[in-house]
Amino acid sequence: MTTQTVTLKLPEPLYRSARQVAEATRRPLEAILTDSIARALPPLDDVSPAEAAELAKLASFDDASLWREARATMNPVEQAKIHELLDRQGASELAPAEHVRLQDLLDVYGRLMVRKAHAYLLLARRGYRVPTQEN
Repeated sequence: MTTQTVTLKLPEPLYRSARQVAEATRRPLEAILTDSIARALPPLDDVSPAEAAELAKLASFDDASLWREARATMNPVEQAKIHELLDRQGASELAPAEHVRLQDLLDVYGRLMVRKAHAYLLLARRGYRVPTQEN
């Protein structure tokens, strides 16, 4: 992994906190700051550049907006259409145009799920309790 050098001007209280953590854990200040930034930002290397740009914007959302994103659902008409097309696909009754429509809807659904997951990740990193597979 390549690294980049960045110069930051930190407010004194933030610098003191980071320095105290570094001293208490006997780790370099740079490592503490790097870990903190890594925890604050969601990973974006597994999506397209356009999608990464959209997901990166979530980091600037306030908490209420993030909760709205995390709880977003697909349009009910599109949900019904996906179910209909999946049922028809299972019965081998889809026309070529319907295959394309189904894939388009599944792509929309997939992007929504990734967006929701990133919103929940950011909320969890902000200290909120978020749903897990167990709850």
